Amino acid sequence: MIISKLEAARIQLDAAIDHFFNNDHLCSLTLAGAAEDLLAGLLQADGEQSPFEFLHDWYQREYNVTYSKKDFSREIANLPRNWLKHAKENAETQLKISKQDSILMLMRAVPCYYKLANGHTEKMEIFYQYVNSNMKELNKLFS
Repeated sequence: MIISKLEAARIQLDAAIDHFFNNDHLCSLTLAGAAEDLLAGLLQADGEQSPFEFLHDWYQREYNVTYSKKDFSREIANLPRNWLKHAKENAETQLKISKQDSILMLMRAVPCYYKLANGHTEKMEIFYQYVNSNMKELNKLFS
């Protein structure tokens, strides 16, 4: 199989959305995180800011704190994704993986795909409709 990084990310994102709607947030988070990583690299190659960089900058401004990108990634933005990805770090710990984790990663990845592909897949559109229709419930999840 010969595949582009954009196409690989599309497949990962569509599968992540399927897992999200099946309440399998571990797989959703893992796949959305892998797609976001690919897409962020493609955006950076085009001279664009990745969602992670945007979050890092916003978090520091919003909370008037200074975090290195590495610490921000490890402690805040990518903690669940990295915990699932790296066996050496915190090998004996347990972590709760939640609906919020998969939603946040999907909401970082899907706009990247849209920006690079100039559109969404049908599954991505269904996810956006879900988010828009359930904003009140989602706000409660994150408060």
